[in-house]
Amino acid sequence: MNTVLKQFGNKVITIKPMVKKIPVLLADRDKGVRDEMKALVVEMHRWIGGAIEPHIATLQAVVQQELRDSFTTGGAQPTRYLRSQQHRVRDTPAADTGDGAVEDDDVDAAAGDTADMDPYDLLDPVEILSKLPKDFYDKLEATKWQERKEALDALDNILKTAPRLEPGDYADLVRALKKVISKDSNVMLVALGGRLLAAVASGLRNKFQPYATACVQAILEKFKEKKTNVVTALREAIDAIYPATNLEAIMEDMLAAFDNKNPSIKAESAVFLARALTVTQPAAFNKKLVKAYVGGLLKLMESADPAVREAGAEALGTATKLVGEKNIAPHIGKLEPLKEQKIKEYADKAEIKVKVAGPKKEAKGKTAAASARGDQPAKPAQAAQPKTARKPAPGAAKKAGGAKKAPARAQPSPPREMELSQEEVDARAETLLSADIVSGLGDGNWKTRLTATQGFHTTVQGLTAEDAPAQVLYRILNKKPGLKDTNVQVMKARLEACKYITENFPISTTAADFVLHDVVAKLGETSCASIATDCLTSLADACGFEHVLNEGLGYAMDSQKNPKVQSEMFNWMCSAIKEFGCTMKIQSIVAHSKKALSATNPNVRTSTVNFLGILSLYVGPSLITHFDSEKPATKQLITLEMDKYANSSPPTPTRQPGKVSKSASKGSVGDDLDEPYEEEEPAVVEDSRSRTDIAPLITDALVAEINDKNWKVRNEALDKLKAIITNTSPIKPTLGELPPALVARLLDSNSKLAQSALQICEQLANAIGPKCKTHVRTFFPAFFQAFGDNKQWIRTAAVACVSTWCATAGPHVPFDGEMVLDALKAGSPVLRASLLQWLAEHLPNVPPKSFPREELSACLPTLYACIEDRAADVRKAAGDCVLPFMLHLGYDSMHKQLEKLKPASKPVVQAALDKARPSLPVQPLPSKGKKEEARGLKTAGALKKDAEKKGAAPAKGKGPVKPASASSRGKKDDDDLTPLLPQNNAKNQRIIDDQKLKVLKWNFTVPREEFFELLKDQMATAGLNKQLVANMFHNDFRYHLKAIESLSDDLHENGPALMCNLDLVLKWLTLRFFDTNPSVILKGLEYLATVFQFLSDNDYTMAEYEANCFIPYLILKVGDPKDTIRNSVKALFKQICVVYSVTKLFGYLMEGLKSKNARQRAECLECIGSLIETYGWTAMSPSGTVALKELARHIGDRDNAVRSGALNCVACAYFLEGEKIYKMIGQISDKDLSLLEERIKRASKNRSAEIRRSMVVPLSATGRPIQQQAEEMEPPIEEEPPQQEEYEEEEEEEPAPPPPLRPVATRVITGPFGLDPELIAKLDAAVPVLRRPELPEHDLKFLDEPIPVRPNKPLTQTVAPASMVLTSPHHTAPHPLVTPQPPTVDDSLLADTIHSIASPDLNAAIRAMSLISNAIASGRGAALGAHEQRLVAAVAAQIRRLRTSARPPLQTLPAYKCIAGALIAFYESGGCGMNVDSTALCSLLCELLRLLGGGAVATGPDGERLVRILNNVCVRVLEHSPRTQLLCAIVSLLHESIGVTDPAYPRYQDLLLKCFWKTLKMISTWDVNSIDYDAVLYKIHLFYKAYPNSYWKKNPDISDTPYRTVKTLVHTLVKMKGGSITSHLTQIPDVNDSDLYPYLLKVLKQLKLDEKKENTPDALNGASLLQSMTGNSAPLSATSRLPRAVHEELALILKRIGSKEHNSEALAHLYDLRERHPEVDIWTFMQGSSFYFRNYVERGLREVAEQRKMNSMPMYKHDYKSENIDISNETEEKSHLVFMERLRALQAKAGMKTESAPTSQPRTPVDNRGLQDSIIEHSLPRAHSIDPQLELHSTQAMSHKNEAAVDALRLKLQQIKSSSKR
Repeated sequence: MNTVLKQFGNKVITIKPMVKKIPVLLADRDKGVRDEMKALVVEMHRWIGGAIEPHIATLQAVVQQELRDSFTTGGAQPTRYLRSQQHRVRDTPAADTGDGAVEDDDVDAAAGDTADMDPYDLLDPVEILSKLPKDFYDKLEATKWQERKEALDALDNILKTAPRLEPGDYADLVRALKKVISKDSNVMLVALGGRLLAAVASGLRNKFQPYATACVQAILEKFKEKKTNVVTALREAIDAIYPATNLEAIMEDMLAAFDNKNPSIKAESAVFLARALTVTQPAAFNKKLVKAYVGGLLKLMESADPAVREAGAEALGTATKLVGEKNIAPHIGKLEPLKEQKIKEYADKAEIKVKVAGPKKEAKGKTAAASARGDQPAKPAQAAQPKTARKPAPGAAKKAGGAKKAPARAQPSPPREMELSQEEVDARAETLLSADIVSGLGDGNWKTRLTATQGFHTTVQGLTAEDAPAQVLYRILNKKPGLKDTNVQVMKARLEACKYITENFPISTTAADFVLHDVVAKLGETSCASIATDCLTSLADACGFEHVLNEGLGYAMDSQKNPKVQSEMFNWMCSAIKEFGCTMKIQSIVAHSKKALSATNPNVRTSTVNFLGILSLYVGPSLITHFDSEKPATKQLITLEMDKYANSSPPTPTRQPGKVSKSASKGSVGDDLDEPYEEEEPAVVEDSRSRTDIAPLITDALVAEINDKNWKVRNEALDKLKAIITNTSPIKPTLGELPPALVARLLDSNSKLAQSALQICEQLANAIGPKCKTHVRTFFPAFFQAFGDNKQWIRTAAVACVSTWCATAGPHVPFDGEMVLDALKAGSPVLRASLLQWLAEHLPNVPPKSFPREELSACLPTLYACIEDRAADVRKAAGDCVLPFMLHLGYDSMHKQLEKLKPASKPVVQAALDKARPSLPVQPLPSKGKKEEARGLKTAGALKKDAEKKGAAPAKGKGPVKPASASSRGKKDDDDLTPLLPQNNAKNQRIIDDQKLKVLKWNFTVPREEFFELLKDQMATAGLNKQLVANMFHNDFRYHLKAIESLSDDLHENGPALMCNLDLVLKWLTLRFFDTNPSVILKGLEYLATVFQFLSDNDYTMAEYEANCFIPYLILKVGDPKDTIRNSVKALFKQICVVYSVTKLFGYLMEGLKSKNARQRAECLECIGSLIETYGWTAMSPSGTVALKELARHIGDRDNAVRSGALNCVACAYFLEGEKIYKMIGQISDKDLSLLEERIKRASKNRSAEIRRSMVVPLSATGRPIQQQAEEMEPPIEEEPPQQEEYEEEEEEEPAPPPPLRPVATRVITGPFGLDPELIAKLDAAVPVLRRPELPEHDLKFLDEPIPVRPNKPLTQTVAPASMVLTSPHHTAPHPLVTPQPPTVDDSLLADTIHSIASPDLNAAIRAMSLISNAIASGRGAALGAHEQRLVAAVAAQIRRLRTSARPPLQTLPAYKCIAGALIAFYESGGCGMNVDSTALCSLLCELLRLLGGGAVATGPDGERLVRILNNVCVRVLEHSPRTQLLCAIVSLLHESIGVTDPAYPRYQDLLLKCFWKTLKMISTWDVNSIDYDAVLYKIHLFYKAYPNSYWKKNPDISDTPYRTVKTLVHTLVKMKGGSITSHLTQIPDVNDSDLYPYLLKVLKQLKLDEKKENTPDALNGASLLQSMTGNSAPLSATSRLPRAVHEELALILKRIGSKEHNSEALAHLYDLRERHPEVDIWTFMQGSSFYFRNYVERGLREVAEQRKMNSMPMYKHDYKSENIDISNETEEKSHLVFMERLRALQAKAGMKTESAPTSQPRTPVDNRGLQDSIIEHSLPRAHSIDPQLELHSTQAMSHKNEAAVDALRLKLQQIKSSSKR
């Protein structure tokens, strides 16, 4: 034992068990045993010092002397260490521990910190309560002093043999001894009682806390005794009691003793305080206590008794020595020199006995090692837990960051700014100001005073705080007449100067008082009230809100008679209290408010009531109790005003209360003192109500009744106590003898009484308030015992009582004195379960560091035991407690406690810790790290803002810029202000280096050091931000989290840079996958989800190099034990499928099946099954059979999850490929085969194979999924929104007369824009229409029967013949039934409203658009004529702002609806929209189409309806925009969309092309002269110049659809204008160099039309328009010759169609020929064939088109090649047109007149309100929804999709044909 102790020390080898054997072994008969024991005693003394003395005191004197002679002095150091200590010896200063852990004392043990051991710790506790004589308490009550002394002597004998006492209920014993001290008349017994009380307190130590406060009060009162032996005993008693309490708990008793009339009590109390301060930690003597105690001691310094003055000086000197002079001096103020000298002498003499805690220093060795490795510099050391000589630290350093604040507070403020004499002020004024200004300030002429004041202000602006104090400037400015000047201009100038001084100079309360009253007086003057208010606010900001409020309010109410001043003062207080908050006492405010409430002026009373309402936000409902004496009416007004703020919380202060720098009364004291365990929090407004002391009401008789044996008497006593508390609330915390008696009732055998006692305790907490924490140690052990009661209602009452106490006294109060540990140790399973459950709910709400962490550390062994408890409730509650404990202790501290557990218990507890660890919040980085991060890690947006600030900074300076010092330049050079991720092409070089094996392959099982170095080098070469790289590779995981957060923030602002450096980011995250900290992994996966979403939105394709560096390691994490990580990884796989080849990802997952981790295999199989089900058999290409065999092999795996996953994969393949799967999987066992068949059978019940196949997403040749066309996602037509019925009900209230129904011949629109007329009719029927004249009916008389066509519903617009179409694009004729109203809109107001549409304030923009909509609806749209350009531009800007903002869809949806309503109202109104130029129109169309193409608006429940509305807006813009501007805008947009790499553009370009095609179809309805051909042809020229025909040939990967579309436009324009179009090339600089001119000539030559024929409207019929849209050139006429090769091929195909053997194949060839040569008109070629043959060919071609459409899934690609465009719909519609053309030809042969249907409808001003209502009510039919992937639609009714009509038309044609032959 001697050797082991010498080598390992007392921290490893426990000495306490050995000291018990000292007397036995030293008395052994064997000399060798005695000698070895002596040597062991000497060695123990070497380690524990004097603590060994009590254990050798009973030995023989010779032996004692021999041992003492052998004792040596000097600290001992261990020579050997445990394995757990060895690394701590090498790295003595513990590194920053993760997860909130703090270093423990093992470091001190390893370093050999051998502090003297307390002898108390080596003693065994003794139980003495049972050893007391039975008549002990009776004898103490005896009248004879001898009997009382006999009882005390018996107790003295017991205590002599029990230096350490067993904890128990000592309430009766302490009460008896206290009574002896307080009331016994025999001074000898008083002294003996004091010594006995000291012995009990010393034996119990901290366990004496419940009785300490009452005993201190009694001893302080007894210090009036003059007997020396009594005073000595009382001193001994109070010194023994103090370690069980603290200065805050006894503060009120001490301050009362300082105010006592007896000088002996004053002196002894002060001397006791001095002794107490020597054993108190500086952190425990905080600012609040310093202020209170120093104030009381200063009163003692003024006492007439010299002993009292000496005691006060001694206490002040000791306090100065403890916390420093700079913290005491501001409170002491200016004292006499003799008193100051006396305090200083005692400060020098004072000896602080407690060991003051200090920060741990970094070891040099570790710093050197860190610098050698090139790691980050060591972080500032955390402040260590302070330690006292007797107990765990009562105070702790708050933050390491406090060390950084110290230099700023190191300069002590002067104790008080002295008031300068007038002579000193005048002398300073002469040196600062010119004589003219000084004399002019008091001149009789106001102009002179004004000039002098302005000169004074100018001079002051050039001064600094060192040049002149604010007091001097204030007094110069206030030179008579000063701030009482009668001239308004001079007065304002003086107040402005006063405000400037206040805001730019340090202000003390002494200086502020010179101007404060005058400024308050100026509140009553209307001309100066505003600047006076600003001055008051500045004064409050400078020298403290409380001082300004109290002084100003006191002056206004006491000295001012002007009610205007009083009311304005309260008004200022209303606004100021919101800015500064309220952290002051309100007694003076209440007093002055009562005066104001009794004022005769109603304005004063109203202002006061308003102020009290706002004050109630900070004080609470208790404020009304201060006004109980007011009149009922006044009190009712106050109550009503307070009710307005009843459910509101006080606003966050926008100003910090000013710190008084030069005032003793307001000095900031103790800035360097740390609150014990507490962080800085805003002060709480105390309840200033007067409190009642109920101690006199707690009589001995009442206490006796509470303790009576009869339960009825006890019940009555509790009722009396409850009435006392209710009637006297609020009360003082002095409760007399009540606490011990009430505690006994908490555990009463009568459960009703126990419940009543708990309710009383709860009532006590509310009545006492925050100061009830002085009784926590008394009541809480009993509260916790009630947690274990068998009755549920008792436990519920106990929990409610404890919650009330915690809410009142603070949530940390239960964690003191190991009360929780004692309850857990001694409690029943019910108590442990209830207490642990309460802790699990309560601990997360306790602020960190608000209590000693040792309180929870001591509970860890018990908590770990409860995790394995036999009771299920205890185990569950203990498991729930792990995370709350970890929040305060950290993971590392709790993990270290596992070393003390048994091996069998470690896995269970470890699992509980690992389960809770991911939920642990991340601790903030040290302040140094934060500063570095704020300095170095800046996103692109932040850098831009910094640059703007730097650019603006020189403008603010008024003098030349001084050159920066060398040190400042060096610091700036160290700052890395570059973007986090640069944009460059370095990734290409990295890919090349990897392919050529120039760098290390990114392939490892566990990352080695060379991979870290490789990635660092690559990041440095790529130019990543140095601070970001440092954080990425820091040893502390918290820096990794900061790096991820920085990358996440930078992603939204600098997304393209991420694409350039994606491989580096993915590599770094793969390294993090191997970390053990789950918070980094989870944060990284969350960031990856955002990254891949960004990549998919931008259509990024992941390179193979990037995938190979990342996906294999991501697959490793799919087998992680934590569900959250696995789910995140599987979600990432789904995102990766969008940016990477699915087939290659399938290969990586198949590689993951080779892992030995069963969980990884199971999750990989689940992902594989998902890929097969989603993407079909092609996901397994090219080796699907081999992969299927490998999957089938896992059906026989021993793990159940793996088997299930393999069965699901094969079953998914079966539903896609059918029975041949059984051949592909090869030979498997019968058991596995039966399992597979059973799984297939069970899975087929959910969904059939056909449904599964229909849901498969096709893959492209590269393996990426192809987005499906939106037509398949179109909702069914018959569904209607639920709002339809509601809207119809509203319509019935005001029905509009429907127009007469007439069958209208409609113009057929082909292609993807064809719409169902029934749907259009439903849409139009929802809008109210105006009366209009009936239209002529076109009847085909030669038809025997009318064609059955579905009747159309009333249209919203008047259908008019073509002759009514206006020829001028700038004017529209109003409807004859509508009287146009002259515009009455204010032009300036209208301009402001339009400007507000583009406002960033969304509410303002919505209001502006609503105003515009209302103006248009009311017929004032003509007033917008001059503002249409700005209106459209503003709307486009707002759409862009909404589209690019990060707002959720729920916020932007109302704005989009309002924009849509405004645009529809604008374009539907007659005369609107014609003044919009091409630039504004280009912006509007671009934003609308990008919004539709982005897909963001389609999210949410209303997204689909919003898409329909926006699509309707696009159609209105196209139909009602000026012709030339529309064509120029749409050609310009198409020009700009080519060659853009933005991933959002493909969908946008698709929609743009559809708009182009829509416009082309509308051109036929336009007037020939309504287009400015020069402007349009110039835009087309620019297009051809940028993208000539050679461009498309050189880039075959880019679809030439835009080029062919523009050619179609040129073709259409040539047909409209004819040969004269060549004269409209005036804007083209050089016609010969343009590609447009040759093409124009080519088209003119091909058409062969003369000028006259070209200008006829017949040349612009629907068929020619259709053919111009379906091909690049006009169809060949009958006289035109086909190319020879085409002619021969066509003839051969038609010949083969006539044979039965090859007809199907020939039809397919004919279909292909039409696809290759769309300009060929086969019907002209077949005009000599019979009708039936042509009909047969037509049906065959249609069937081929349908078959091809069924075989090829509609897909969406980003290239616009012709083979990817689905034209089946156009083919079908073309067949209808063929029949229509034949019908017209037959009519012509029969001599019937053919009339073309009207093709357009003029706009009429309609009731826009109905249209807006329909939009708001979402009355658009669901089938009319325009998802971004659906087609644009027209509002004109069409019937060509009516199949019944088509069949009837075909029948009529046959009848006409047969009749013509006859």
